[in-house]
Amino acid sequence: MSDHVRALFSEDSAECRLITQIDEKRLPVHVAIVMDGNGRWAKKKNLKRTAGHSAGAETARAITEIAARLGIKFLTLFTFSSENWKRPVSEIKFLMNMLYENLLNKQELLEKNDIKLKILGTIGKLPAKLQEKLCETETKSHKHQGLQVNLALNYGAREEIVHAVKQIIGQGIPASRVNEKTFGKYLYTTGCPDPDLLIRTSGEYRISNFLLYQIAYSELYFTPILWPDFKAADFFRAIIDFQSRTRRFGNI
Repeated sequence: MSDHVRALFSEDSAECRLITQIDEKRLPVHVAIVMDGNGRWAKKKNLKRTAGHSAGAETARAITEIAARLGIKFLTLFTFSSENWKRPVSEIKFLMNMLYENLLNKQELLEKNDIKLKILGTIGKLPAKLQEKLCETETKSHKHQGLQVNLALNYGAREEIVHAVKQIIGQGIPASRVNEKTFGKYLYTTGCPDPDLLIRTSGEYRISNFLLYQIAYSELYFTPILWPDFKAADFFRAIIDFQSRTRRFGNI
């Protein structure tokens, strides 16, 4: 793993020094990220908010490749929440077009790193051409065996839980047969282990309706760094911090 990741950086870089502190045998299997701070990043630089989203998309691409090279198995990115529809129409249109273009132009990233794409959320509200491209990319990458990237799009955790309950009721499953394992099969994340590590950037200390059921025992890592400024070294520091913790899951 180390050499595969080091190849991205100069030999005397801070990144390479941090890599030596990471225990390859104790990597988080599933990392979830609330990618927050694009707008504030742009404002600090006297740029349009759209410039922040473009910079944030590049950060997402870089972190995805690093996660794949590290050997992390699942990466869930909070891309567009069900509450984000409250934003200006022009900004939403830009985000949807940017996502479409990224899917169009980043196929090589998926192929090169053996990445599988999965969508979490209800995409029926998204533009038709984006829905089509998302489904096409999911299908094309379905057999990839490396990192699975979950894009949370038009996603809200409360809606996900309500959706699961409705599915269970609709299938006539009696209450006596409903347990955590059964319930988990009806969540958008079915087939994925719960996140080991949840990272939130930008200095906010809240979860914002993200994976509420799944993060019951996740380690939480908050950083003041705005998402477009979140680099490989910051990702490595989050993993090193994760590995410094003792996870008891209720035990002594």
